[in-house]
Amino acid sequence: MTAGKKKSYFGDKPKGDNTLYKIIFVIVLIGAIVVGGFKVSNWFQNKITGHIEASAPERLENAQSLLEADNPTQALEEIQSILDRVDNPDISPKAILMHIEIVRHQQNNEAVEGLLKSIIDQYPDAPEYPQVAVEYARLLEEQGKMEESLALYKTIYETVPSSMRAPGTTAMGREKERQSQPYEAIKLYKQALTEAPYDSAEWEEAAGYLGDLNTSLLFSQSKTPDSKSYVVVSGDSLTSIGSKLNITQGQLLRANGMTNPNTLRLNQMLKYTPKDFNIVIERSTCRIYLMDGQGLFKMYKTGLGRPEKQTTKGRYKVGNKEKNPTWHKPGAVPIPPGDPENELGSRWLPLIPEEAGLPTDLGIHGTIHPDSIGKYSSSGCPRMHNAEVEELYDLVVRSTPVQILETFTPPS
Repeated sequence: MTAGKKKSYFGDKPKGDNTLYKIIFVIVLIGAIVVGGFKVSNWFQNKITGHIEASAPERLENAQSLLEADNPTQALEEIQSILDRVDNPDISPKAILMHIEIVRHQQNNEAVEGLLKSIIDQYPDAPEYPQVAVEYARLLEEQGKMEESLALYKTIYETVPSSMRAPGTTAMGREKERQSQPYEAIKLYKQALTEAPYDSAEWEEAAGYLGDLNTSLLFSQSKTPDSKSYVVVSGDSLTSIGSKLNITQGQLLRANGMTNPNTLRLNQMLKYTPKDFNIVIERSTCRIYLMDGQGLFKMYKTGLGRPEKQTTKGRYKVGNKEKNPTWHKPGAVPIPPGDPENELGSRWLPLIPEEAGLPTDLGIHGTIHPDSIGKYSSSGCPRMHNAEVEELYDLVVRSTPVQILETFTPPS
C-alpha cells in the first residue's frame, strides 16, 4: 500500500454523483409550488365569492331599480352575475325571482316557466317556495296540465302553514267546479276565505270565485238546495209575485229563462231562491259586500266620493230602484237615460237614511267612467260597472239594509 493514500471502503466517488439530490430537490420544490398555488387559489376564490355574496343584496336592489327604470337588459346583467357565481339558498331564490320578473317584463313566458321550475327543483326549503309553487301550479293550470297542476296545489295545501294554504284551497274549489260539484266548490272557497289574510290578493281571489258561483246558482234555471217553486195562479203578474215572495223581478226572469215579464202562463212553475240580503260598503277598500245569512255572498268593487265629498258613513236602506234613470244634476236640466253625460249609468238604487243627519241624495248607480271604479272620484255616491250594478239590482229588493263603514271584516 502506498504511503499517504487512504483506503476507500465504498470505492471512488463517481463523477456527477450529486445529480440524484438535484432531482429530489426539484421534485420537492415543484410540489411546494403546486400545493402553495392551490391554497392561494382557494383563498383568493373564497375571498371573491364572499365578496359577491356580501354584495348580492345590493345587486338585487340595483336590478330592481333598473327594472323600474325600464332597463331590463342591465337589470338582467346584475342578476346573472349573482346566479353565475353564487349558490346560496338565502340569495339564489331571490335572484331567480327577480330574473323571473325581468323575463316576464320581456314577455318571455317559456323562460318564466323554466325559472319557476328551477326554484321548485333546487330550493324546496326556501321561504319563497310556496309563492313560486302557487305561480307554477297556476301556469300549469292555464296550459291545461290539470293533473300536474292539481298535484302541486295539493302539495301546497298539505305542506305549507294554514295561513298560506288559500291558493291551493281555491284551486281545488275550481277543480270541483270543473267536475260539476258546485257545492263542494263553495265549501272550499269559504275555507280559503278563512285561511287567507283578509284583504290579501288570496282572499280577494277566493271571494271572487265564491261570488261568481253563488250568483250563477241563484240565477240558473236548475234547482238548488236553497231554491223553491211557485205555481202561477189567476191574476198573478211578475210584479205581484215578486212582492208576495219578496223577490226581485230580475231574479224571477233570470232564474226561469224569461225575457218578457208579460209571458206568464197559468200553472207555470217558477223557480226562486229566497234571500235575506244586506249590503255593506267599505270606504277604505272601495268595496261593496253583499251578505246573506251564511256570510259573504258576493263582493264588488266601487268608486266612492273624493276627499272633499266623502261618501257618508251610516245606516241606510234601498229605496225605489230605477232602470235607466234620468239624472237630475244639481243646477242643470235633467239628463235623460242613455245620454253620454248621464253619470248614473244603467241603474239607480237610492239610499234612504236610517239615521238623522245623513244625506238624502246618495244612491248606488252605474257609471259612464269605468276607470273610476276603485277610486275616490265621485260626488259621494257609490258607483259600479254597469253590468255589475245591473246584477245587484236583480239581487236586492227595496228596503234592503245598507251600511257604509270605514273598515269591515266579513264574518268567517
